[in-house]
Amino acid sequence: MKTRQTVFALVLLAASMQVAAASEKLNICFFLADDLRADGIGALGGQIVKTPHIDKLCERGFAFRNAYTLGSDRGGVCVPSRAMIASGRSYLRPDVQAILKGGAKYRRPETETPLLGQTLATAGYASIRSGKFGSNPNQVDQYYDVHIDGKTAEGNADNLIAFIQKNAGKKPLFLYMAPHEPHDPQFSPKSYHALYKAADIPMPVNFLPMHPFDNGEMLVRDEQTLPWPRTPESVGGKRAKYYASVTYLDDQIGRVVDALKQAGQFENTIFIVAGDNGLSLGEHGLIGKQNVYELGGMEVPLVFAGPGIAQGESESFAYLYDVYPTMCELAGIPVPDGLDAKSLVPVINGTQPKVRDVLFTAYRDCQRAIRDERWKLARYPLIDKTQLFDLQSDPHEMNDLAANPEYAGKIKELTALLETTRRAMGDTDALTVANPGKAEWSVPDVIPTWKEQVKAREKAAQQKQRRLEEKTKGEKQ
Repeated sequence: MKTRQTVFALVLLAASMQVAAASEKLNICFFLADDLRADGIGALGGQIVKTPHIDKLCERGFAFRNAYTLGSDRGGVCVPSRAMIASGRSYLRPDVQAILKGGAKYRRPETETPLLGQTLATAGYASIRSGKFGSNPNQVDQYYDVHIDGKTAEGNADNLIAFIQKNAGKKPLFLYMAPHEPHDPQFSPKSYHALYKAADIPMPVNFLPMHPFDNGEMLVRDEQTLPWPRTPESVGGKRAKYYASVTYLDDQIGRVVDALKQAGQFENTIFIVAGDNGLSLGEHGLIGKQNVYELGGMEVPLVFAGPGIAQGESESFAYLYDVYPTMCELAGIPVPDGLDAKSLVPVINGTQPKVRDVLFTAYRDCQRAIRDERWKLARYPLIDKTQLFDLQSDPHEMNDLAANPEYAGKIKELTALLETTRRAMGDTDALTVANPGKAEWSVPDVIPTWKEQVKAREKAAQQKQRRLEEKTKGEKQ
């Protein structure tokens, strides 16, 4: 019979073995920038922007060159984007809508698929989130261990560095840095402004002074950050501030990476670099992210680097919320059932060329798009307008083929595919409306504020809900 001392010694040994096993798990460091474009990184095609620290991660990592956030039900595209990262599910699903409506008070029912933070907590991770507060997954996930909000990327980096110094080697670390940069007003210290001059910034090849039609969100807050018509001077100034903010952010990312090296944790860390959504900077006359153009609102950079990840890139389609299962699989954490997201590991390790054939994006009830490797169809239900682009020959979407009878069959084919795909994603908004408005638009003499627009939209939504309830009630009678 074992003595009490022997039993106690065995318990201590078991506990120490558990701690050792936990410390051997890979750390995860997730840099999620706000409004970072797919070409906002030097190594991924940014010809002007300077991002040496992120470039080094890209050079040893794997990049997805066709990565997107799925879409948004509001002007703040970052809100559903981050909720989708946390849940691994489409923002159109009722459970994600509950997250968006519940905000900080939301608590995930145990019967539903666990959020990312829950999964990491179960796996024994010590976690920190520092950065954007209002639309962060931490707001809807009480399982993150530390909640700190720095005002700038430098403050966010300080928080992560202190956390690394305190916890490295004790538990596997989940480091989540979600700074405001380079979101407008594109903050950076003055020293960074000297790196970019507006006069030296080339305009995008598809620059326009005005967007040619009403896409359903022409006066959103982002679009009001520059006057109409857009000019090369005004757009150049905004792009210069944007690049300065990205370079400032890059330096802070470099500080976090250095801290991991100093703690002896760099080689044991999976790095993820992404943007929560994209941003137009003069393309098609737009300045915001409330659109479904390429390099516009939904396309983002997405890079994985670290142990077992070979250097490379893929043109295969990825959604930003794929980070959830991919992160888990790379770190050896069981992936929960019930996710819409797909692990990208088969593409990273070369066992599959892709995990999906088509890609669907959406914005509120006014924009829908579907694309494959060559063709893209965009649909604007509120004005009964369709666009068709051959991305192979027209990657900047400058030649709309929708009016050409030669492509009627392709439009029919892609429209049917859009209908099937959007429904599979949980989309309940129709591709046609009873009384579509006019496509033409001009800047009004008096531009309503964004708050006024939100109130008007909320009122319209309430009226729509009442009509739906009355219709349902009448059908039952």
